Amino acid sequence: MNFLAARVIPFENNTPVPIIQISEALAKKLKLPEHISLLTIQCSRNTMTCNIVTINIVENVLKMDRSIQKSLFLFEEERTYLITYNRESNTLHIGPVVALLTEIGMKDEDCIDLKSIEEYCMELANYSEDIGIIFYVFSLHNHWKEKHIEGYYLENSNWNKALLPYPQVVHNRLHKRTNEKSEMFHELTEQLQEWEIPYFNDHFLNKWTVHEQLAAADHLAPYLPETALFSAKRLESWLETHSTLFLKPINGSQGKQIFKVSKTEEGFTLDYSSFQQQVSQPYSSITDLYKRLSPEIKKRQYILQQGLDLLHLDGRPVDFRYLCHRAENNRWQVTSSTARASKSGSFVSNLAQGGEMLSVTHVLRTKFDTKELPQIRKLLKELALEVANEIAGASEGVFGELGIDLAIDTDGHPWIIEVNTKPSKNLDQPANPRIIRPSAKAVIIYCLYLIHEHLKER
Repeated sequence: MNFLAARVIPFENNTPVPIIQISEALAKKLKLPEHISLLTIQCSRNTMTCNIVTINIVENVLKMDRSIQKSLFLFEEERTYLITYNRESNTLHIGPVVALLTEIGMKDEDCIDLKSIEEYCMELANYSEDIGIIFYVFSLHNHWKEKHIEGYYLENSNWNKALLPYPQVVHNRLHKRTNEKSEMFHELTEQLQEWEIPYFNDHFLNKWTVHEQLAAADHLAPYLPETALFSAKRLESWLETHSTLFLKPINGSQGKQIFKVSKTEEGFTLDYSSFQQQVSQPYSSITDLYKRLSPEIKKRQYILQQGLDLLHLDGRPVDFRYLCHRAENNRWQVTSSTARASKSGSFVSNLAQGGEMLSVTHVLRTKFDTKELPQIRKLLKELALEVANEIAGASEGVFGELGIDLAIDTDGHPWIIEVNTKPSKNLDQPANPRIIRPSAKAVIIYCLYLIHEHLKER
């Protein structure tokens, strides 16, 4: 089943019978039966039986009367859609429908606020329009029914509210774990499952779950820092053998609420961020240190992780973010990679905490011989792909996008630091949303693959 891009042109039909006009070129490419006069036209969950006539046009053109257009909840203006024909059911499928689920605020009465993923969503929308996919964003608070959903589509750089066809695939970009645990999210995913509509990245993975999944893979164990769930007893025993430890909330993100504990001659030092300021506090005993940590430990669950002697650039620790996506063959590929150096005085490299983005090659060149670079880059890329493949295979649900954080110590040994199921979209963000990053293209292509596979099974 192959998708073909075709220009769909609305027209006023003065007869009561719904009708579409299809160019001879498009009819031939779709392999429509000769002398066909009636078929079903479908967009997502909306169908309509209509008459069909061929017209002598050499381009891929489909003229559709406005009554059909309205019944299918298609855009009012002339637009390119991807089209495919199912001979067995005599059905013409139009415009694969992709929707992104996220939190939506309001800048004013007429302008929505997509916060940190605004430009990314515009890239997805622009690329979708370029290749013929219906794309829109919606939130848990938008109303949905069997045949349509309330969402926002992009037109002339503005997000317009409309009733749109029910999605054929959903990419979950909710940023709040509380929303993923809400009754509304549960109802939505239940409906998607009932109607066999694929959706991916449907839940966050916590740091402890990720560690357990990766530790179960023998070939990845050498690249994992020693990690365990936090306890006061473990903190004390580990500080006897480790000069530095990190405490990380299992459900944390963006480098927040992370503590660094270092042994000193006088006792211990606790480093952390508070209101964008770096705080460093000395403690003479493990008891005093634990008293300071205790209020935080009671609020949320933490893991304890071995400190690593990582590469530094100008005194700042560096790590590497590899963005991985599933491709059309369902295999993982690296779509982008970048190095991140923490801001001066900080031990966290996240851009949200003031980290600086650098090229991987630039960082590696400062520490390694030029002849070593290809092998090191290859090792990091392969490690990222292995991690993505392992996490996707061990986790419930479907994951189509993962951000893999890696690091290299001063001996040149790579380490797996973290896996992100909702990776930041601020890395290498283009100034012009008409410039489509490979990572944005990869998401849409994967959505198209999922729709294609679903249509084949039906």
